[in-house]
Amino acid sequence: MGVVIHSYSVLACPLSNQPEKRDAMKALSWILCVCALTSMLAGCEQTAQAKVQVERLPDVKPSLPSVPSLPPAPAPVQNPDQSYTVYGLRRAIRRTINTELNITAYIAKVFVPEACPPKQKCPLPPAPHIYLADSKTETDPAKMVIVAGYAENQKAIDDAITAAKHGKAKKAPDEVEIIPVPTDFFPGAKVKLKGRFSFMSGAGFQSSEGVVDYLSHETLEPGVPLETTSKKK
Repeated sequence: MGVVIHSYSVLACPLSNQPEKRDAMKALSWILCVCALTSMLAGCEQTAQAKVQVERLPDVKPSLPSVPSLPPAPAPVQNPDQSYTVYGLRRAIRRTINTELNITAYIAKVFVPEACPPKQKCPLPPAPHIYLADSKTETDPAKMVIVAGYAENQKAIDDAITAAKHGKAKKAPDEVEIIPVPTDFFPGAKVKLKGRFSFMSGAGFQSSEGVVDYLSHETLEPGVPLETTSKKK
C-alpha cells in the first residue's frame, strides 16, 4: 500500500499550518516504517517455517518385565487347631522361639545308630532323635526340624517297645516326673507333638533354625516300624 503526497498541496496551504503537516507526515512515515518492518518479519518467519521440517518421532512403547509371581507358601504357619507346622515354626520364629508349643507334622526320618561290632569299643552315638517335616516324603534337611530328649539311648527305646508288646510298659511313680519313652516313632507317622522350641536342646543338639525338646505326643497316623540296630548282632 502506498501513499502519494502531492507537493502542490503543501505549497497551497497557509504557512501557519505547515508545522502540523510536518508532524502528520512524520507520524505517517513512522506508521509506514512499522508496517514495512512487520511485513518483513512476517515474511521471514513464514520463510523460516517453510524451511524447517518437523519430523515426528515414533511413539515410545515402554518395555517393562512382567510382575513376577511369588510361589505359594509350602504350608500354613498354623493348623486349624493352632498347632504349628515345621514351616510355621521358623516363619514365626520371633514368636515361637523359647516357648512350649504344639507341632503337627510327619516323621520324615528316624535316627538309628549303627550297630557296634562285637568286642569293639565304639564311640558313643548321639542321643535318639527324629526329624519332623510338613511332607511325609520330605528329603531336604533344611525343611526338617530335629526333635530330641525323649530317650537316653537306643536301648531304652528298644526295651520300651519290647515291654509294650508284652503289655509290661513301665509306669513311673506319680511323684516322679519321667517322660515315657515313645514306642511308635516310625518314618511316615503323622504326630501332634508338644515340645519346647529353642536354639539348643537339653539333649545336646543346637541349630540356628531351632530344635525341639520333646514333652509328649499323639500319633494321628501310624508309620512303618524299622528294625532297630540294638538287636542286630
